[in-house]
Amino acid sequence: MCAVFGGIYCLRHSVQCLVVDKESGRCKAIIDHFGQRISANYFIVEDSYLSESVCVNVRYRQLSRAVLITDQSVLKTDSEQQVSILTVPPVDLGQPAVCVIELCSSTMTCMKD
Repeated sequence: MCAVFGGIYCLRHSVQCLVVDKESGRCKAIIDHFGQRISANYFIVEDSYLSESVCVNVRYRQLSRAVLITDQSVLKTDSEQQVSILTVPPVDLGQPAVCVIELCSSTMTCMKD
């Protein structure tokens, strides 16, 4: 989806620092290990790449998508063609529900066993 929305992956570029707008606190660019400035409105990284000291002040807002790999179906059945849609209601009023879409190997999205 990144490319669909005009995003660019910067693989094999270690980030030396973020350029942040003082007023808004939003990312403006990154400086990579070559000293190259790469303009960016968003900086998305999995938090295991960051040190604990950096993560202390991180404000987690939401996780909108995830890929989960399980060893069994969320819905018990004898069928090998398992496609399930599950809606988990919100914990608190006003919060979004979670939609889970389970796909099996017959949908060509993963290996069989």
